Amino acid sequence: MTRRTAGRKIELAPVKSAWHPSPLLGQVVLVSSRNTRGEVHVAAKSWISMAASDPPVLCLSCRISHRTAINILETREFVVNIPGEDLSARVWRAGESGGVSLDGETPDWALAPALKVTPPQLKECKAHLECVLDASHRLNTEEIALFGRILSVSVDEALLQGSPEERYRHLRPLLFLEEGLYGCLDSARRLES
Repeated sequence: MTRRTAGRKIELAPVKSAWHPSPLLGQVVLVSSRNTRGEVHVAAKSWISMAASDPPVLCLSCRISHRTAINILETREFVVNIPGEDLSARVWRAGESGGVSLDGETPDWALAPALKVTPPQLKECKAHLECVLDASHRLNTEEIALFGRILSVSVDEALLQGSPEERYRHLRPLLFLEEGLYGCLDSARRLES
């Protein structure tokens, strides 16, 4: 049996923008929130991860000055919408612009009422996680981690059909690799026993 050895390791600066390729990928999501006047804002985010399972809590990090953070801190509610690869161009535009403010139906996004919170779901997305803010933590002068308790999860019916491998192929979530470059989950495989 031949054993493959790892190549020589090269140290990179401990700043994510210097990592090419990035060893930590971020799933790209669209976060919908409302301000205290009821205005809807949608922004692409990729610094998101599960933080706890019972109760289910996710962690979303962003700039404290960003409209998403401001809205979540004010109203304590948000929706994480999971787009598939078919929405990549629209998602990227929402990320480049710092997000978009919406009022009802727009050319880019159709809004649907959420089940448990006031910010809307984005109909085009394949899944939705409705959250209330449990806690926040300032990471530095510019960034904040927002911990959202997941109250409701809804998915496209097609994601519940077929084998697990087929379900993930249908979901095809977007992954932020680095500025101007994204990927998507193309396959899912079972470990052989």
